[in-house]
Amino acid sequence: MEKVWRCTVCGYLHTGDQPPENCPICGVDALKFELEKHPEQAAGADTPARSTGFVAEMWKTFVLHAVAAHFPNGMLPAAAIFLGLFFYYGAQGFEATAFHLVAFCTLVTPVVLLSGLRDWQAHFGGAAGGVFRRKIILAVLLLVFGIAAVSLRYSAGSWQGLQGWGQLIYLLLIAGMLGCVTLLGHYGGQLVFMHKTETIRT
Repeated sequence: MEKVWRCTVCGYLHTGDQPPENCPICGVDALKFELEKHPEQAAGADTPARSTGFVAEMWKTFVLHAVAAHFPNGMLPAAAIFLGLFFYYGAQGFEATAFHLVAFCTLVTPVVLLSGLRDWQAHFGGAAGGVFRRKIILAVLLLVFGIAAVSLRYSAGSWQGLQGWGQLIYLLLIAGMLGCVTLLGHYGGQLVFMHKTETIRT
């Protein structure tokens, strides 16, 4: 039976006779890995779990960061779609909707960033591995791009008020935000599913 080693910092699982020299997620060395017990070896494995109420279970497992992160992930692609509809049909309502989606996304981003930092400290011990560093940088960039885009569009009053370079800069800022949430989702997926693969690259 193959041995399974768990990183005590981030929870990454590695299969092999020996732990890896460094964790591919958080970067700690092999000394931070411990041998996982197999289910039949785990204490109390045959003890039935105590049933709890639905609300209590939801409250126990609620993760603010996971919930908050879905707002930018959904709103920014929707904003891009509404901008596309605006350019195709010319209806101002589409552009206004896109702006409000970007604005709300920007308002939510500090919650995403702060809750992510809290979870990073609580669950990963503040490990300074590549994935964590990239997620923090991308979240900060997302917030900066969002503030810049909303400020620019709000000060102009309308799409027409942006004029020339203002319109291009506004679109580039939104494109930058889309890139950030795409990469944030990718790296977040690595952390969530890291126990299912050993081919995660940092």
